[in-house]
Amino acid sequence: MIRFRLKLVQHTLQFVLLALFLSTASAASAAPAPTDGALILKSPYGRVSIRRNAEGVPHIRARGENGAQFGLGYSHAQDRLWQMEFQRRLANGRTAEFLGPDGLKFDALFRTVGLRRVAEAAWQKLSPSDRAPLEAYAAGINLYLGQSSQQLPPEFGLLGVAAEPWTPIDVLAFGKLFTWGNGSNWDKELLRGQLAALLGPERAAQLTPAYTEDGPVIVPDTQPSTLSPQPSTLSPQPSALNELLALHQAVAEQTGIGADGRGSNSWVLSGSRTTTGKPLLANDPHLPSQSPALWYLTELSYDGRTVIGATVPGSPGVQAGHNGSISWGVTTINVDSQDLYIEQINDRNEALYQGVWEPLQIVPELIKVKGQPDVTLNVRISRHGPLLSDVVSPTGPALAVRWSGHDPVETGALSALAINRARNFAEFTAAFRDYRATDQNYTYADRKGNIGYITGGTIPLRASGDGRTPVPGWTGENEWTGYLPWEQLPRSYNPPEGYIVSANNQVTGDALADVIGNSYAAPYRAVRIVEMIEAKGKHSPNDMATMQADVLAVHARNLLPLLLRTKPADARGQAALDLLRSWDMRANGDSAATAVFEAWYIRIAQRLFADELIDATGKDLWPAYGRTLNFVGMATETALLENQPWCDDVRTPAAESCAATLAAALSDGLADMAKAQGSEDIAAWRWDRVHRVQFLHQPLGGSPQAGPIFNRSIANGGDKFTVNVASSFRNWEDYDQFHAAQYRQIVDFKHLWKSRWMIAPGQSGVPTSPHYDDLLERWQRVEYLPMR
Repeated sequence: MIRFRLKLVQHTLQFVLLALFLSTASAASAAPAPTDGALILKSPYGRVSIRRNAEGVPHIRARGENGAQFGLGYSHAQDRLWQMEFQRRLANGRTAEFLGPDGLKFDALFRTVGLRRVAEAAWQKLSPSDRAPLEAYAAGINLYLGQSSQQLPPEFGLLGVAAEPWTPIDVLAFGKLFTWGNGSNWDKELLRGQLAALLGPERAAQLTPAYTEDGPVIVPDTQPSTLSPQPSTLSPQPSALNELLALHQAVAEQTGIGADGRGSNSWVLSGSRTTTGKPLLANDPHLPSQSPALWYLTELSYDGRTVIGATVPGSPGVQAGHNGSISWGVTTINVDSQDLYIEQINDRNEALYQGVWEPLQIVPELIKVKGQPDVTLNVRISRHGPLLSDVVSPTGPALAVRWSGHDPVETGALSALAINRARNFAEFTAAFRDYRATDQNYTYADRKGNIGYITGGTIPLRASGDGRTPVPGWTGENEWTGYLPWEQLPRSYNPPEGYIVSANNQVTGDALADVIGNSYAAPYRAVRIVEMIEAKGKHSPNDMATMQADVLAVHARNLLPLLLRTKPADARGQAALDLLRSWDMRANGDSAATAVFEAWYIRIAQRLFADELIDATGKDLWPAYGRTLNFVGMATETALLENQPWCDDVRTPAAESCAATLAAALSDGLADMAKAQGSEDIAAWRWDRVHRVQFLHQPLGGSPQAGPIFNRSIANGGDKFTVNVASSFRNWEDYDQFHAAQYRQIVDFKHLWKSRWMIAPGQSGVPTSPHYDDLLERWQRVEYLPMR
């Protein structure tokens, strides 16, 4: 998630610190976890053994669930201690302690949001039985810390960070950070408001579609909902709030938190659609690509059961996998869980609400900054939540954020543990009644042949409006009235189609979809998965793997009939069109036609929209809008196929036609790609020559000295909207890939021991370990390890 652009040092110590890393790497410190024999741990929960396979995957044996979580904490610390430390400090707003001023804006944001404060409040409400696995997990981390004070990963020495003991509250705070990033949409509210101010509500809505009218939905047969939210008014927003949008963009670009394009694929087939006669479940979550991966492969055995799958260092439990009885996968719902309220604040620190001035809660936060005096941040909190606007402009327009994660409830870990224990669909869905999950779609299969799905989210209900834009906070008309009851969460169980597809697409086909959210992913991945399923009567596990590797570009297939009618400006343009006429629309890495299409497609969107996104003050909204990949993708297709009036360049006196705009975009794109390829010979181009997946380190990935040591990269195929996703969240124009399916699984209930999984670049976060990047090439080829 994290990619701070920092310099290691600003003076001559730069090379001294780099030398320190190199000497540390060659010394015994941070030794890779052993893969021979079993490590026996003495714990308060009895004997715990950890045995690793050839790829460094730990197989943990314990006498009870708490012992297993103890072993998991220990294993996470062995392999991913720096990653965990950095995420913990980010959640607690303590990065400036070692990053100096570079970390201050991030600390100010997360201290204002109050991830630590709400984690502390949530801890006070937990029962002893719910506290126990969290305490066990933290104890496992601390056992490792106690054994390895002289064997810390090199980042600790490079950045001058002291390892500190973990507490269960650290685990809860990390869960809140993950939930904030996974469900972040407050930036889209700001962007919609700015677009409406510039273009008017109707044209702004054309640029920010919630979904498409004909896209697949996850649960097509839901009962009609009585909920029908009225659209919020797209009212102009104060220009001073541009700074707040810029802050979000900086956080997304430099940390990955809240970045657009996050998503996932998961689909499940019943035995009637498989060659094995038993369910098959596939899952590949998509998050910012990083080194090491967010995910960590683990098997836990305790109390006669085994749970195996993807875990997240910093949190207990298996997030996606199987337990022998059931299997589950996760994808992002895109719940609208964050609303912005414009507050009226007086000079007495009071907020107006229904004619009454209410005192703001003031919480002082002391932020230590390396090399500078401490900074005291006075966080102001209204009835709706903390004033986010204070992070950038305490004296400007006041904007508070209401977020479901601000409820003093644990988020994510306990629901994962409840799922790990479940033996059937009733117990599986009960996990979302009994605990607060990270907002995710959950697919399901079990050994008895059943398949299912549930929207595992906390979905706000609003008295008025639909959460699309900031709303007045003083009227009382836009308050949350509660959450969608568990009984009404969309779900499916053994649907007649024999399959369920979840690819961040719209959840339902009725008005409930607008209650859930207003920024679903473009439908292209879901369309392709459905058509691959329906193209064949029965699918094998190998077919599921082929589907995860698929790079057919549905958006290209939709647009090419129109694009190929373009009259090119020159011979190079004609050669490009000739190449595209024979293209199979698969975004393979070795394809010249893919390179042509991608360059053209990028420039088409820019030609259509960028000219109209500059306001009277000269502020350019295209960079912010261009980062919303799904909005841009859906708006581009609709604008061209439905002949919306976006083709004219308003900066010129002439009225450009769509044909002229497409021709100009083709020339622009080909010029860009020729420069990137270093060749004018279109036939010699390769998409993967300019399209590489970047796995960047946190936070040293942007350092010219340390980045080459910690980062990893590999040439790749795919693009923004293929099933094997390969997108960027930094800029629409990027060729490189910064989002990836860093975890893949295929669970086979006929032969569970033949199930498959894979992560990239490797299991270890220690760069001297052979398991730091040993899976990268196999991952790129969409190969798997046996999930056993």
